[in-house]
Amino acid sequence: MNQQDLSFDAPDYYADGTFHRAHYRFHGNETEGWHIFRDGTLIETLGPGYEVVDVERCGVCSTDLARRFLPYPLPQVIGHEVTGLREGRRVVVEINASHAARNRGTAHCPFCREGLSTHCPDRITLGINRLPGGFAPWLLAPTQAIIPVSETIPSLAAALTEPFAAALQGVEATWPKSGDRVAVLGPRRLGMLLLAALRGFRTRQNLDFHITALARHDALLALSSRMGADDTVDLRTHSSASLANSFDIVFDTTGKPEGFETALKLARRVVHLKSTNGMPVLGLRHLTDLVVDELALLPGNYHHLGFTWPVERDVDAPRANHNVFVSPSVPDHILEEEMTQTARTGGQRVFHRLTFEHALQRLKNQPEDGHLFPKDSPVPRFDLALVTNLAEADRVIRPIPDEEFSLVRPRGAILLVDPGARERDPSPLAHAIWERGIQVHSSRCGDFRRALAIMENQPELTNIMVEEMITHQFDLEDIEDAFSVASDSSRSIKVVVNAPESS
Repeated sequence: MNQQDLSFDAPDYYADGTFHRAHYRFHGNETEGWHIFRDGTLIETLGPGYEVVDVERCGVCSTDLARRFLPYPLPQVIGHEVTGLREGRRVVVEINASHAARNRGTAHCPFCREGLSTHCPDRITLGINRLPGGFAPWLLAPTQAIIPVSETIPSLAAALTEPFAAALQGVEATWPKSGDRVAVLGPRRLGMLLLAALRGFRTRQNLDFHITALARHDALLALSSRMGADDTVDLRTHSSASLANSFDIVFDTTGKPEGFETALKLARRVVHLKSTNGMPVLGLRHLTDLVVDELALLPGNYHHLGFTWPVERDVDAPRANHNVFVSPSVPDHILEEEMTQTARTGGQRVFHRLTFEHALQRLKNQPEDGHLFPKDSPVPRFDLALVTNLAEADRVIRPIPDEEFSLVRPRGAILLVDPGARERDPSPLAHAIWERGIQVHSSRCGDFRRALAIMENQPELTNIMVEEMITHQFDLEDIEDAFSVASDSSRSIKVVVNAPESS
């Protein structure tokens, strides 16, 4: 294959939040790999599996606005909500450059092989970690992450694919049922798209559940009705106490500790987290990491040992929870009950009562013969964990400080076992789980194809999203102004940056 050579200028984002133009050069091809140069200096070498995409536009999101606070090197071309062209056809680009996305080495990566490619330990991410992003005329995208867009979907609508897919991921991970009352707390940018995702999901699945938006501003309440809410509640005139236990599912999009606490009060069954701020919340230090790993925090009841995402139950070989980590603090009689119930129902589970240190050692030091520990789990992690307090839940989520590694696999669950009144964790979160049976779900990146299918099949909803969400467009040369406007939620909802026409 012939070598390709592209040169262009693009704005680099720096750790002080400023942009400075740099000259970039991409040299290579899809089969042999690529060299990336900045101002004549080689800064990155990529293996095979990447193709050039001609950028059309890129949205500005909260991750871009907070990019300087993330633990990845700068400067960098950032931006990951990309719409572009490949061979003249409009495409969108998924952000994770995993083995599966590059169509290279999937068979050797259990995460990619088992449908968890967005959690691949070897992935790099568009506009965030190493891979130059969409605020540029061109980018290099993993071949399998380049998704064609139907000609019936408007160009501007395609720019909403990434955040809409993330919103839909939350809905599909929790899956409302007919008869449910579902609330979105604090709808703004992500929350508005979540309302649209709930509406689109309800139509697609032919379900009958009620959608309520909870907000404090007249403009947001009015917009919520347009985006999919069946009714709205003004939190300036309704206290959380008056709304306690009013909703089967509450999607918390506030990103604030007090928002999560309110959601716990309002929910009857599930609180789904779509936005966090990295802070400890109600006794849980790693709530943000729980969302990163798409984990659930559940009551320690037997029937939750079968927890799985509803959207994943219809696949050919749905993941089963074969291996359960059991903290030494879990009382013997509770563990015996769980094992007895498993045997009675014909289940096949192995309960591993290990210290946290021993569990981490077993997971980190895998045998060289290829037989992964624990046996029969889809990836080298436990499927579930049984713990008795939130401090132990934190140790499950991040046993090693500052390393993205959990004892439980992505989309697994931590079950909080009630140790008895004398030993109970005093946190309101723990008590909501034990006393009211509240489940905490989480999700992040979504499936672009499923999101695009809703956008194509429900054009009225798609047009509303474009009309109501995209408030500002800027040229790439004005990216500083774009970020200034995007950072002020009173001035904008969604800001997009258009690449130069010559690209």
